[in-house]
Amino acid sequence: MSEPNSTATVNVEPGRRGDWQVVVPGEAAPVSCQTLDDAQWVAYLLAADRQPCQVVIRDAYHRVLGRDLIAA
Repeated sequence: MSEPNSTATVNVEPGRRGDWQVVVPGEAAPVSCQTLDDAQWVAYLLAADRQPCQVVIRDAYHRVLGRDLIAA
């Protein structure tokens, strides 16, 4: 659970088997998706419930490919 006035983060990262993982720090398990588009869709759905929230998309080398701040 995030503290008041803090920004939550939802991460989209490549998985080990060619899939994509949507990871919310502090949550039980990542959500596995077959495509990057699916993973981004799930990430934005999860971010909508945690506003303000940052969605960060990384490649296999942990470089940031995209970042969005979702706020009301």
